Amino acid sequence: MGNNDFLPRNEYEMCGFFQDLLFIQTEKFLPELDEAPEKSKLKLNDKETALLDKTGVLNRIFRRWFQTTWLYTGNSKHFEGATPRQELAILYPDLEQGWDFMSVKLTKGDEEWRVSPCYFSKKWIEEEKNVLEFGLKNLKISKDELVEPQLDCEFKVFVDWLPQAEKVAKKIRPERMKFENEFIKYLMLFFETAPSNIVLNCKMNLSPEKFGKVSWEIREYLLLLFKNQPRGKDNYWDIDDVFFNCWNILKKADKNLLKYEEVVDIKDRVGKIRQNKLVQKSAEIMYRLGVAFDRYFLFPLDRYFGGLEVVWTDKQAFLNELAITINLLKKNFKIKRDFETERKFLDIGDIAYDIRYIWFAPSTSFRFLDSIYRYF
Repeated sequence: MGNNDFLPRNEYEMCGFFQDLLFIQTEKFLPELDEAPEKSKLKLNDKETALLDKTGVLNRIFRRWFQTTWLYTGNSKHFEGATPRQELAILYPDLEQGWDFMSVKLTKGDEEWRVSPCYFSKKWIEEEKNVLEFGLKNLKISKDELVEPQLDCEFKVFVDWLPQAEKVAKKIRPERMKFENEFIKYLMLFFETAPSNIVLNCKMNLSPEKFGKVSWEIREYLLLLFKNQPRGKDNYWDIDDVFFNCWNILKKADKNLLKYEEVVDIKDRVGKIRQNKLVQKSAEIMYRLGVAFDRYFLFPLDRYFGGLEVVWTDKQAFLNELAITINLLKKNFKIKRDFETERKFLDIGDIAYDIRYIWFAPSTSFRFLDSIYRYF
């Protein structure tokens, strides 16, 4: 996407671009590659596309594409370029602060699969109060777990988890379990449980006391971010700053972890990991922190509550993960792996090769939106 003068593209045109990339439809823009033998290895056939549809991860892929800086335009002080979401917000201003919500679905007609937009306006959503309660209502009236507007494979799991968290919270702090409405209750339960899930999935082997302390400190830090973000258009949190502070909290619990600057240093990274167990362990925990932070914090606020905008600038990472996804689908999830060799380098295979989780990744920036702040 270039920097020429053009009218903002609508949701149907955006889906067209996403569909071209998902289905490797190079004939539209690189016809000379259409007959290349490598293309058949990447292009999904009918059976594989149906499997993708069944997994319910389409909107995880779309979320990354929709919020990656493919455009050259944009004047943010936090990142270069702009995302398809930001371009669409020119046409639909309510999308900018989370009042509108967009997801996609696969449809089949004339023997061809297409990506179709599901765009929900502020007026439509407010008839059901908000994005979360819109999804809750649809779960109750549908046998299908992929319900609008979220259309995500684990939305029901997320919803089922919150009442269990409420029971625990009432036993621990009953005085804090009184809320003005259901949305605030679920949002605050989410803030209570997300930190523990993040720490747990870093696999740090902490004592119960240290685990509780680290989870509490992460919780307080996330609430500080939420409460102290300015409400302007370009007020994003930079992920490097956020991870620096989260890492220091983890490091207080495990003194053997490297300093943040040493972990993110990419000079001879592979050699250092292979030669030093402490470097390897720190790198594993950092990778898991990046995935867990997105999976348990950014993603639910973005897709389940509709109250967060995330921005990625790493286009190559998106393309790498798309290639892994296509390979998993083509192999029907039965790929040959050398687990022993993987663990000797980085023990992250359980999330790096699971189609449900490979689309969770550290972002460049993120910001909370007015669609959440209106409740406080």
